[in-house]
Amino acid sequence: MEDAIFWIAAVITPIVFGVGASVFVVYLSHRRKELLLKNAHTERMTALEKGLPVPDMPASLLEDIDAPNAAQSMRNGLALTLIGIVLYFGIRQFIDENMALFGLIPTAIGVANLVYAAMIRRRAPAPPSAT
Repeated sequence: MEDAIFWIAAVITPIVFGVGASVFVVYLSHRRKELLLKNAHTERMTALEKGLPVPDMPASLLEDIDAPNAAQSMRNGLALTLIGIVLYFGIRQFIDENMALFGLIPTAIGVANLVYAAMIRRRAPAPPSAT
């Protein structure tokens, strides 16, 4: 009985909540884009009906909203690296040293995000100074 409780608490519950959170984020992102497009379309149709000049499409709809940037990659990289380190030491302390190696997976992903952020930052042109 104790093994069943362990599997429910330590394995199944985080998987279900992780997948659920991911699905929720994807849904919210899609819904936001859908509402932005619908609002722009309604505004254009209203302008056509009133005989006014048609406004341009907002730049946020024409360009990729979810394009990666260095700040976002840096934030994700630091978060995953720290989560992986905490998982490693927590699992090593309370469960098993061999199981603790699974904590290195998010650490590796975090380090990869940090390297990616550094590459993006080097390739990005420097913003013009306001002086």
